[in-house]
Amino acid sequence: MAENGTTGKPAVEESKHTIPTERCGDVTVFVQGDLVNHDKKAVFLTIHDLGCNHTSFHDFVEHPAMSEIKQRSVFIHVDVPGQEDNAPDLPDGFVFPAMQDLGDAMSTVLDMLDVKFVVGLGEGAGANILARFGLAHPSRVLGLILIHPTSTVAGVMETIKDKVLPLLIPSFFYPAHPRDI
Repeated sequence: MAENGTTGKPAVEESKHTIPTERCGDVTVFVQGDLVNHDKKAVFLTIHDLGCNHTSFHDFVEHPAMSEIKQRSVFIHVDVPGQEDNAPDLPDGFVFPAMQDLGDAMSTVLDMLDVKFVVGLGEGAGANILARFGLAHPSRVLGLILIHPTSTVAGVMETIKDKVLPLLIPSFFYPAHPRDI
């Protein structure tokens, strides 16, 4: 496996797709795994939190404890508009899609990839988007794993608490961090 030049970690094998949606513009999607015979595999749809992108799920999927699941699964990682690696600034006049619109757009993403059912895995704003997708399209969702879902906009203090404090005191927030196992 090739090495990622910026992090020194092994490069993750994934294919990039740009999917046009009605209300959210082009959505960038990365497929980790083989979509051939995907109807015989577990398909996970992941959506990241604000300030992150699809790579926030790489360590999870690539962890040795996930090797058995990874062999039998496909992971579809969605990048929220403007959150892609090296994303250009959003154009003047761009109206960021509402959470409901992003949730509805997931149906288009799955249609374009010819995927009928998924297990959703989302964190923060991504969990909110997947919850909305699940409510709007329950027949397409086998289950949802929602990590730190938010139903309202996070304030500055909540963002600082959630993003900065764990960096300052990792042993308090993550006593047995997966990297230490």
